[in-house]
Amino acid sequence: MDTVDRDTAKKLFDYYRKHRDGIRNKPEMASVCLICVSVHIIPKADNAHKLVCRDCGFAFYRYSCAVCGKTVDGRDPKNPGCQKCGIRICSCGECGCRPEGDISV
Repeated sequence: MDTVDRDTAKKLFDYYRKHRDGIRNKPEMASVCLICVSVHIIPKADNAHKLVCRDCGFAFYRYSCAVCGKTVDGRDPKNPGCQKCGIRICSCGECGCRPEGDISV
C-alpha cells in the first residue's frame, strides 16, 4: 500500500468524506483515514480484510474480492455488509457466503 502526502490526503478526505461512492476505485484511499485524515494506515493484525489507522484506531474493510478481484472497501456504500456472514459484499454481488445448505469447507 502506497501512502500519499498530507496535501493529497486532505484533498481526498475532503471529497470522499462527503461522496463515499467510489472509494473502492481509488487505490490511494487505502492510506487515508476518513475519521482523522491520517496517512498512518496499517494492516490489522488479527484480520486480513481490515486496515487500521494508527492515529485514531479506526478500522475498515479494504481487500480484493476473491471472486472477481475488484477492491472492496467498507467505507463505500456499494460494499455493504452481508446480513449472513458480516463480510462486505463486492459490487459484483459476492461476499463469500456459502449457498444455503452447502456444508463443504
